[in-house]
Amino acid sequence: MDRRTVLKNAGLAVMGGLVVPRSAASPSSGPVSGVEGEPLRDLPEVRSSGGVLDHQLNMAAERVEVGDRVITVDTYNGTMPGPILRFRPGEQVRLLLRNNMHPMGIPPNGPPPLCAPPPGEDSPGGPLECLPHAAGHLAEGETLAQTSVATNIHTHGLQVSPEGRADNVFLRIDPGQRHQYVYDIPDDQPAGLHWYHPHFHGSTSHQGWAGLSGPMIVEGDIDRVPEIADMRERTMVINELWLNEDGEVPTAMVLPSGGQVPFTSVPAVPTTMTFTLNGQLVPEIDMRPGEAQRWRVLNASPHRAVWLQADGHELYKIGQDGIPFERPKRVDSVMLSAGNRAEFIITAGDPGRYPVVARRYDQGHPGGARPAVQLGTLVIDGATAGGRIPRELVDAPAVPDLPVTRRRTLVFSGDISGHDGAGVRFFIDDQLYRHDRIDQEVEAGTVEEWRLVNEDVFQHPFHIHVNPFRIVDVKGIPPGDSSWETDPSIWWDVFRLPPKGEVTMRTYFRPDITGKTVYHCHILPHEDNGMMGNVLISPEGEVT
Repeated sequence: MDRRTVLKNAGLAVMGGLVVPRSAASPSSGPVSGVEGEPLRDLPEVRSSGGVLDHQLNMAAERVEVGDRVITVDTYNGTMPGPILRFRPGEQVRLLLRNNMHPMGIPPNGPPPLCAPPPGEDSPGGPLECLPHAAGHLAEGETLAQTSVATNIHTHGLQVSPEGRADNVFLRIDPGQRHQYVYDIPDDQPAGLHWYHPHFHGSTSHQGWAGLSGPMIVEGDIDRVPEIADMRERTMVINELWLNEDGEVPTAMVLPSGGQVPFTSVPAVPTTMTFTLNGQLVPEIDMRPGEAQRWRVLNASPHRAVWLQADGHELYKIGQDGIPFERPKRVDSVMLSAGNRAEFIITAGDPGRYPVVARRYDQGHPGGARPAVQLGTLVIDGATAGGRIPRELVDAPAVPDLPVTRRRTLVFSGDISGHDGAGVRFFIDDQLYRHDRIDQEVEAGTVEEWRLVNEDVFQHPFHIHVNPFRIVDVKGIPPGDSSWETDPSIWWDVFRLPPKGEVTMRTYFRPDITGKTVYHCHILPHEDNGMMGNVLISPEGEVT
């Protein structure tokens, strides 16, 4: 069966829709009446004290109001998204994670297929083979219902140890269990926006679609730039909530589909895709004419690339993925793949109401371009303010002047044939992910270049833990797509691979951090379905 047929059949089962205000369909460059929403709320915040941030995160289901709808999703400490954690380089962060989740969203028309194999396993065959297979999955805690509530924490963007009680994504914390995390933040951790979210392989997308995410802000040199210090600061989290009619995330096998909702469940149930800003539906963001504000924006969506646009106002980008620029960069819009963060100054234009929009964008999903979504409304009113844009910011981190020790090529691909098990499968170097395999071994304290080849029609946002990277070369950017930034001075920890294209990145593996960690596609259903690999960072001099 070809991809078109799969999507056609899947699309027939989709009965939901996308929650989008009408004004998002054709965003304009001038003021609009728009949808009146609540004022954008500030997220709760926890700050370090005496060099330590010590906090508890309780993961449990909570009834949350989104617009005029009440949904039931798993949250951190009862809020969606979770609280801001704010600390400085050289400090210690201690997080006690308690898992009090329970399975929700079981389709009423039948449980998830017990014999659906996880990525990397062959289908068990007929009913006689299925029963012992299903019993084995149940005993090992590997059914979809059990996996959906297994969890851990990834501190995305922090350059900390990936082992022990730190950024260890190989831990499994089941309901009723707790785990004490301890992160020693390095003295040279760049100042900027990072985030925490679940990262247990197999449940990452399910928990991401519930909105489980939270910002981490490292304070530092850029915050002391006088013009920046004088600005009002806003932290915004974009969540993508995939919900059934009961307002819960479906616990089911997930397939890509055509139509406005890009996924369907097996068994099929009506679903919607809702986009929130700080947990709100189209909130209002107030500014005065001429005022300059500093916005920190996180795209915590498991799937959607957000091409952010606020026409009628000036945008100056000052940082990417938690690493500041040396000087502001004037931009017309900001692209945020799943997992990206951007920090920018916005200078308000004339009085009026303006949509803040995720533009219509084709990220290679076979269901077609994702429609425009209004995320918020910028309300410009009051007395004119004077906003100042700094000329210079801070010294950006540099790649050490070392030779490239090794060049590697990794190939990303997908398969919908069912040959490798029910559902869609995604591969790196023709392999599905296995936690017990080392796919790459690198040496701490060295510079490497990785050529990332995308043989798929999907864009695959590449992410590697611990160490950010710079872009050396990009091939295959779709004609007319102006959303790409290829400036070699920018540091990233998530960067899109063009469909049928390739990216070459250069990274420096810090000498002080070793251990086993991962790299993967940050479209989380792709990661859960196989597109991830393990990298072992060995101490200097120990790689043959």
